[in-house]
Amino acid sequence: MKAAGFIVSVGMLCAVSVAGCSTEDGTAQPETTTVRGGSWGSGVPATELPGAGGPTTAPVQPPVITVDPTTPGPRPTGQGAPSSVPGTTAPRPPVATDVVSLVAVDAAGQPANGFTSADPTPVGVLDCSHMSPSRSATTAGIYECGASADSANVCWAAPGRASLLCANDPWQRGLRLYTVDPPVADIGRTASPEPWALELADGRHCRIRVGGAWGGRADGLVGAYSCDGGNDVVLQPSTARTAIDTSTSTWLVKIGPLGSGAPDFPAPAIVAVRTAYFAAVS
Repeated sequence: MKAAGFIVSVGMLCAVSVAGCSTEDGTAQPETTTVRGGSWGSGVPATELPGAGGPTTAPVQPPVITVDPTTPGPRPTGQGAPSSVPGTTAPRPPVATDVVSLVAVDAAGQPANGFTSADPTPVGVLDCSHMSPSRSATTAGIYECGASADSANVCWAAPGRASLLCANDPWQRGLRLYTVDPPVADIGRTASPEPWALELADGRHCRIRVGGAWGGRADGLVGAYSCDGGNDVVLQPSTARTAIDTSTSTWLVKIGPLGSGAPDFPAPAIVAVRTAYFAAVS
């Protein structure tokens, strides 16, 4: 009887002790503790850290959010957002916009860097009585004058300044020769140049607006650049200085259509700018 009592006492000691014990078949019991209640719930296994004054748990880390930056729509944030799929590779960040200043005419007044003049005969006479520095020049010496229909907003002076060579766009690289009477004077540089042309991440080419009558939208946005590949244009608020968001290394623009009057259109799409072209002298 005493032996049996001794066995029961040891069994009870095993049930309440934190130290590990062996069962009757000799199998060792793991040494564990549990945390009850609180924000972690009940019955959550915890590791007892020496010197910590009691059992603690390692803090639960918030999930890692992996978002494809090319996917439209709101981005999930916070601890409750869905985590990335295990085993997937995080997408690379958008490529920074390449900013290029093109020199189309050299110091001798000859086409340069792939630009050509299709006809040495002047295509017309430009009225430069109200000339100004080109809005798209990063240096002095680039002219903007004439009527809207002339599209003479990026022009280089030939020697003697009695004629101007005006570029169409950075892609076709054609130059139109205009006579100027009287010859133009030296011209400075605009304070805040705007890109002459944009190549968007989706491949579209857009050229800066040069006056003219364009359509409208109910949201009040106006056209800033005309684009190929459809009816969309680069948009901006009517009171904004620029249509381009340059707050990060990847420049962004708003793209959408215009219509007669002020029709309702969906919100414009946000598109990255792959290359922004400016003009410069050599």
